[in-house]
Amino acid sequence: MHLPRLPLDALQPNWPEPAGAVSQPPSPSSPVTGSLHQLPVAVLERERVVLANGPAVALGVGYGMRRGGVQALSADVVQLERDLVAEAALMTSVALTLLHFTPDVTIDPEPESATVMLDVTASLRLFGGHRALCRAVRARVRQLGTFAQIGSGTTAQGAAWLARQPVRKTARGIVRPARRAVQPARMLRLLDRLPVDCLHALADPEWLEGIGCRTLGQVRALPRAGLSRRLGTGLLARLDEAYDQTPTGFVWFEAPPTFAQRMDLPGRIESVDGVLAGAQRLLLALSGWLAAQQAGVTRCVLVLEHERYRLGEQMDTTPVTLALAQPSRDAAHLSKLFREKLDKVHFHAPVGGLGLRVETMETCVPQSDALFPDPGAEPAELGRLIDTLVARLGRDNVLQPHPLADHRPESANRWCPVDEPPARPSARASGPLPPERPLWLLESPRALRVEKHRPVYQGPLVMLTRPERIEAGWWDGGLATRDYFIAEREDGLRCWVYRERPGRPTRDGQEDGGEYRWFLHGLFA
Repeated sequence: MHLPRLPLDALQPNWPEPAGAVSQPPSPSSPVTGSLHQLPVAVLERERVVLANGPAVALGVGYGMRRGGVQALSADVVQLERDLVAEAALMTSVALTLLHFTPDVTIDPEPESATVMLDVTASLRLFGGHRALCRAVRARVRQLGTFAQIGSGTTAQGAAWLARQPVRKTARGIVRPARRAVQPARMLRLLDRLPVDCLHALADPEWLEGIGCRTLGQVRALPRAGLSRRLGTGLLARLDEAYDQTPTGFVWFEAPPTFAQRMDLPGRIESVDGVLAGAQRLLLALSGWLAAQQAGVTRCVLVLEHERYRLGEQMDTTPVTLALAQPSRDAAHLSKLFREKLDKVHFHAPVGGLGLRVETMETCVPQSDALFPDPGAEPAELGRLIDTLVARLGRDNVLQPHPLADHRPESANRWCPVDEPPARPSARASGPLPPERPLWLLESPRALRVEKHRPVYQGPLVMLTRPERIEAGWWDGGLATRDYFIAEREDGLRCWVYRERPGRPTRDGQEDGGEYRWFLHGLFA
């Protein structure tokens, strides 16, 4: 995979969709995609142009042009200085993102190559074949804010040369070169037709054309001994690797042991959409990193770095913490949750940079597909729903029951946040099943009146079970002496009622007069 616009995309990411409003008029430092396309931009290194976008080329800006020449053509051309550190950071993000497809990823060490190579032999069937895999890789890299040219072949070096072939404009229109070769025979034909320009790092293309060699096939037809004496052994070694004549050794990209990355935003962002467009690069890199770790994130923090108003002033940051009920490495799901969180954040100052770090993660191995899958029955679907509710309603408003060792129903449970791990249940001795309990327990018992020695709740109640005696709470001053029954009303409604045994003070502190008092404590579904 080749990134032909790396110097420009590292400075001005070309997001696939508008990134939201900005606090200043459209300019090259704005993340709005449409505005960036309309502005002529040129990237310079050592006072010479190394890359220009379409509008700048239309004005006459070309490769190698001096700064003064660009200014003479048009004062509207925005000139940016090349940033090799930003390019290296973008290449690292691309490599991390591509770990989602295969663990065998390497960055081409050749200077100015801007190429990442992947061994996808073991991933073709998983992602639906080489065509579907190429589309998935291109779409994922496009979300990083850059464009990719993808070549596929039987050798890594040959596929890299195919990917670097530019689109040509002819009198008949745009001609797209063939970049895909699955069979060795087709790979051989495509490589033989490649121009000698792909050997510019190993030999002078003009010198090769001067001796009558315009394609790689013609270079290979030359005597190897004479070619080695004049150009060295590096050229022949590279050709042998591309044509699968000798094995190739790679230094595979290794993901860092922890994930903590940051990036500068191309402008002053004051909207949720703008922040999410930048965070997408970090989330995709995180997804690939988690895939390499065979893990899913359970807690991460997105740090918004606000603009400094004074030189030397400490940077003001806003952390946005995301906790998940189940481990996940789905970038789309994480982006959705961060949107829910960011909708509640007040931007007191423009955001100029983003940072993302992982605090906790758990092992997350994908489950095998079923013959007749039921999407609603997957545990991940429930986890995504819970994560969305927590992000939208708040951690304290999505709760789960936490059983306690107490016989009193109102004290046998404590509600805790859904992301809090429950206590390990104690081993229960084998014996009869516990008595039936209602699904709905009233917040406080409701007193019932008695008619003809029977409790009444919108009608007389008939007892269906024998009494279940509960006597507990003497240790904390909340003594409960009750006999519980399951009762039924005439319309079939089942109730959970109890009677308090006489001889203890009532709730208002008065004596009960030696009579049983009845209460409604729950309702059955």
